[in-house]
Amino acid sequence: MQRTREYPIQIRVTESEKRRLQRNARACRMSLSAYMRAVGLGKNVQSFPADEVHTLYRNFCQLRDEYPHQDLDWIEQRFEDLTKQFYRVCAAGGNDDGSHEDLAD
Repeated sequence: MQRTREYPIQIRVTESEKRRLQRNARACRMSLSAYMRAVGLGKNVQSFPADEVHTLYRNFCQLRDEYPHQDLDWIEQRFEDLTKQFYRVCAAGGNDDGSHEDLAD
């Protein structure tokens, strides 16, 4: 069942506030409407950490390139480290408790 949003809300902001809101929404990979709804409803939104994702990608590539030359213990440790890094990148606040309650919708 698809939700229908049919009740508009209008707000007045300055030009600089609008630019900042748009920038924040883009950083969170959200539309301005979705961002405003999430923030207005008290949801925890988080910007997309592009630098951290790039670092994580490089680490995965390094693992791919090095695994044929490493022992199983080294590979298991790298997977464990990368799993933790991946979760920290995706989770708000860097909590590593296994819950996903703090991820933005």
